[in-house]
Amino acid sequence: MYKPITIYLITLTLLIFSDTPKLYCQPIENGYTFNKDSLNKLNSELRNGDYGKISSVLVLYKSKILFEQYYGFNNANSLHPISSVTKSVTSLITGICLDKGFIESIDTPIGKYFPEYKSVFEKDTIKKRITIRNLLNQTTGMRWDEWTTHYSYAGNSLIDLSQSNMNWVEATLKLDVECFPSTKFCYNSGNSQVIAEILYRATGHDLEWLVANFLFNPLGIKTYHWDSYPNNGVPAWGGISLSTRDMARIGTLICNHGRVNNLQVVSKEWIEKSISMESKNGKADYGLHWWVSKQPDGKPLIYAAGYGDQYVYILPDKRVVIAINGQNFTDYKWTKSIDELIKSIYSSIE
Repeated sequence: MYKPITIYLITLTLLIFSDTPKLYCQPIENGYTFNKDSLNKLNSELRNGDYGKISSVLVLYKSKILFEQYYGFNNANSLHPISSVTKSVTSLITGICLDKGFIESIDTPIGKYFPEYKSVFEKDTIKKRITIRNLLNQTTGMRWDEWTTHYSYAGNSLIDLSQSNMNWVEATLKLDVECFPSTKFCYNSGNSQVIAEILYRATGHDLEWLVANFLFNPLGIKTYHWDSYPNNGVPAWGGISLSTRDMARIGTLICNHGRVNNLQVVSKEWIEKSISMESKNGKADYGLHWWVSKQPDGKPLIYAAGYGDQYVYILPDKRVVIAINGQNFTDYKWTKSIDELIKSIYSSIE
């Protein structure tokens, strides 16, 4: 006879290492179905490492699990660093603060919130034109380069800033201006930190308190970790670790136009505004701290993206959410890309 603890360990091992995806191939509205063979093939490719070190893939339809797999020693309770997916959390909490009247408009010039930096805005008067919207859509006009040097190497602007003792908000506000606001996309994680400081000054609560009380609690997210830095607190550009299922809850909030059950967590108007194209950047456009693209059929594809292959993809018309976690923290090019992974998933929708 097996003792209870032995049965528990056997069951846990089967859950973690099972090769069988949890598939619920039921019809999706408008006649859509998920192709089981396609998802089984995808699962095999993921286990073979074709997409690198992927930790988990979860596909939801109307909050129902259609596909859920964990790789290596990960399981449904594992917390994963979501990196810059955090920026989309910052966007949601900005919308909530706007809904609650803490901030009047995202078109308010940011100088209003930083009287102690009056000399900075007077020295370069173009900065007086920078609004909260510019911070959200990455068009402040300030000079910054976060992408030329990979995040895994010394010399990356964000990594250097995060490892310094500098005040991140002050460092961002004092950047040189290279063009007028609203004219050029420039991805700058410091912009997120300025947003967090504005929300703190408008509400009297720090970012973690706002997110925990106004977003995570209504979503049912109870377990998370958020990195904290001695001189700057929690980063608004990254640093959160969540389970894959809780990441998917964020995507479901978008699918449900800001609602959870009967609670309107964030307004439908903010959801529509934040996932609409605000600025252009190569293959994918940008909204208000959300990436905006298209599915092969031309329908919208919204996503949050983070370093190491952390993603929340949303197919709004199909009510499908895809959450992915990875450990691809180098610049190595794997056999297949995340773009191909996503295409494999939504091409299995027939």
